[in-house]
Amino acid sequence: MINNTTLYIALSEDGFIAGENDNLDFLNDYQVEGEDYGYSNFISSIDSIVVGRKTYEKVIDMGYPYHEDKQVYVITRSPKKSKNENLTFYNGDLKTLIDQLRRHTNKNIYCDGGAELARYMLNNKLIDRLILSVIPIELHKGTLLFEKGIVPNTFELRRKEEYKSGLIQYTYELNT
Repeated sequence: MINNTTLYIALSEDGFIAGENDNLDFLNDYQVEGEDYGYSNFISSIDSIVVGRKTYEKVIDMGYPYHEDKQVYVITRSPKKSKNENLTFYNGDLKTLIDQLRRHTNKNIYCDGGAELARYMLNNKLIDRLILSVIPIELHKGTLLFEKGIVPNTFELRRKEEYKSGLIQYTYELNT
């Protein structure tokens, strides 16, 4: 069985996953009590997470634990040891890692970003599915997820879900 590697991420209408200086304040108004935009169901379908070092550190610095019940691979140029057996700082070949994870799990793999990691994985065809939660705001500056803010044409829209908050979630699958 081949498991999907999914990039699940929020972004502005104009394609930014963060504003200037990595500011994420644009997300705050869309954290609605009782609404997780399908995240709980999604997270129960995975057991491995691949995340860039800067994104990982941002979450930790905000005071949140980082998926302690999942196998987490923090992609970094400077590996370090972890005391947590579920946390690996990884600086090897990403294709090798994804292939290994696909062989040794019966669940999906979550790419949690950031932009540099997502772009690398997209360019190397390591992402099978995109779940994009689009916040109805334009930032005009910051960190773009895709080149020119446009989903690569190698992906096909499969689902669109609109929420009361104004957030629209798009699910794309890699064309095969």
